[in-house]
Amino acid sequence: MNMKGDFKQIIEDLQSTKPVLHHITNYVTADDCAGAALAVGASPVMADAPEEAAEITAGSDALVLNLGTLNESHMEAMEQAAATASEGIIPVILDPVGVMSSNMRLEFAIKLLESGNITVVRGNYSECKALLEQEADGRGVDSVTAPSQGEALKLVKDAAQQYHCIFAMTGAVDYISDGKRALMINGGHPLMERIVGAGCMTTSIVAACVAVAGEAMTGAMLGLIIMGQAAELAAGLLEKKDGPGMFKIRLIDGLYHVVTKWNLIMDNLNPEKAN
Repeated sequence: MNMKGDFKQIIEDLQSTKPVLHHITNYVTADDCAGAALAVGASPVMADAPEEAAEITAGSDALVLNLGTLNESHMEAMEQAAATASEGIIPVILDPVGVMSSNMRLEFAIKLLESGNITVVRGNYSECKALLEQEADGRGVDSVTAPSQGEALKLVKDAAQQYHCIFAMTGAVDYISDGKRALMINGGHPLMERIVGAGCMTTSIVAACVAVAGEAMTGAMLGLIIMGQAAELAAGLLEKKDGPGMFKIRLIDGLYHVVTKWNLIMDNLNPEKAN
């Protein structure tokens, strides 16, 4: 893998092609995801009606399925859209929000995964662990524990092998695997845990990169790196009086600056490979 060359090409393609990202997402973070997608150069569409889900997906470059505010209508739309994406070889990125806390969410996420239509899963530790173990046992939608490095690398690799797709697990450190390769990616900032939508926005950035990447694993890696670098840049722009609110605003700025000045990424690459 020519990492720097591949990443540079993805960013250039992202800026020139402006891929359409169809989101069937949750109402809590829809605006955040749209803003993040626009900041990196993608074109977001938020369409969750079952009557048009397949049609919108057919004209898109990637599909984002976010389970944050799941209901029967969303489930119907997601299944139709995922099936259409599979027919058109359109990448599908699943954000399994809160699957550790609800049997309905967990069972539906597993159903989507077992359909074979999912390209990338982007979740936190608790979500990915629930999907691997197929057991809901949690409270809320946030990850409450942090795994060791060895545990995290094994989890993403095992989950990727089990579901035959890429697993990207985000937190203080990010981990990603396609079932064969497993990597650890450093980046980000603790304030990401103090704002609404950081994970959902990361999923959208991953979708934007995967939409134009020749290889989904490389695109997903770059999406994680862009978000981590943007968070570090956003934190560096804060003044002493600022807190999570201003950080969230600066995060959108950070996303824009990272992709329009791609050398910021090249100078800070340090994904670590593991078996």
